[in-house]
Amino acid sequence: MKLVVIAAALTLLGCSDSKPGGEDKTPPEVEPTSPSELDPGRRVRRLSADQFHKSLQVATGQAWSKYDEFSSALGRADFAEITTEGADLSVTFDKLVLDAARETCKKAVTADQAGGTVILRDATVSDRGEAEMVSNLQYLYMRFLGFKIDSADDVRLSPWISLLRDGDVTALPDSTIAQRWEAVCIGLVTHPDFLTY
Repeated sequence: MKLVVIAAALTLLGCSDSKPGGEDKTPPEVEPTSPSELDPGRRVRRLSADQFHKSLQVATGQAWSKYDEFSSALGRADFAEITTEGADLSVTFDKLVLDAARETCKKAVTADQAGGTVILRDATVSDRGEAEMVSNLQYLYMRFLGFKIDSADDVRLSPWISLLRDGDVTALPDSTIAQRWEAVCIGLVTHPDFLTY
């Protein structure tokens, strides 16, 4: 009987998660840290006010007319009262980015309708074919976000194609297609991959 009890005790000890000596050496679970607790080099950061303005100008070919008026709200340091560049995402930053995107994207698509090739390089507002739209979206993804998309059926293009081709596109006026390309441009400007690094 004693041998059965000893064998059972040894079996239970062998099945235990603890190490010999009774001490559990399993490392404790690490709680996730908030972004502000990460090392500065590991945090996702948004563009500074000047970086955003210059990136917007390069991507759309247009300058935001109200940048000087709202640059301090975007986080630009004036070095009189504010000495550090703002780098936090905020509701104000998001709202001003959207305002800037609306203005510059509208101007860019209008300029492209007059012969430019910044937003509408591989398509025009008169094109209704999916192939032209896909080709132009692939170009815009590279221009705005730096991602090369080779496949026409890449899932990243699906929402944009749905936006551009919603309804009977053959019956839509060119002005509606122009508005849809403006919406694509606005979506890419406000995309997290455009605004952060």
